[in-house]
Amino acid sequence: MNADPNAGYRLQLFRKDATPAGRRRQVFWFIYFAVVFLAQVWPVYTLANRVYPLVLGMPFSMFWVAMWIVLNFVGLVIMYRQEQRGESR
Repeated sequence: MNADPNAGYRLQLFRKDATPAGRRRQVFWFIYFAVVFLAQVWPVYTLANRVYPLVLGMPFSMFWVAMWIVLNFVGLVIMYRQEQRGESR
């Protein structure tokens, strides 16, 4: 029996078998997704909370949110492909 009562509830930032390059990649993706998230919430969103200029026919605030959603999707696809490539090696 494990003596540590919190053994199952630890925050694990890196996989145990992660290499230094893998850890750098994980830190990069964490920062990337944190920036994407923060760009869509207050107080950062207030920088883009306006109607003009119109971008692609959308008010700027709508374009701002759509742009970050697309960047989030692109980041997820790239991260998924990196992980799949790493598991197949």
